[in-house]
Amino acid sequence: MNVGTISMRYAEALYRYAGEHNAQDAVYKDMQHLKALLRNVKELPVILKSPSMTAAEKVRFLCDAIEDVSPVFRRFTALVIKASREDMLLYMAYSYIHIYREEKKVIAIKVTTATALSAALQRKIEQLVLTNGASAVEIKNVVDSSIIGGFICEANNTRLDASIGNQLAEIKKKIVKTNKKLV
Repeated sequence: MNVGTISMRYAEALYRYAGEHNAQDAVYKDMQHLKALLRNVKELPVILKSPSMTAAEKVRFLCDAIEDVSPVFRRFTALVIKASREDMLLYMAYSYIHIYREEKKVIAIKVTTATALSAALQRKIEQLVLTNGASAVEIKNVVDSSIIGGFICEANNTRLDASIGNQLAEIKKKIVKTNKKLV
């Protein structure tokens, strides 16, 4: 079995189990925290695979690092560690988040801007997306001054680049292409 199949099976089972215990939303938040923790703390997977820690210590360590986890997540973590699958936790988190968003019709949007989005503009984006069939919207605003102005919006594997930096790059390409023909 490959990592994708294993992680998806665990995530699907967790989603169903969380549904039986009315904890899907809580587990979703826990998985988002787990994903961020595993992506930002590169030493964490090494610590979780350490033979010097017991399974109970690993569960306690991980749940304490995330803080205020749901009982369902704690039980899931214990199961994963007992099965020696802790190296797949990041993939399980991604899979659970994907399943949750698909089932609950949550649209995650990444908006890159030169300056932070105002609260009013975030509400307008949410309203626009909600009118197109989503039940909830998650907006992640990334500030990148190199785009100069405008925005880059990414949602559902679609990317719309309306940044001034991109427009200037396109103009530069056209000028270079035109000048090559003249030479």
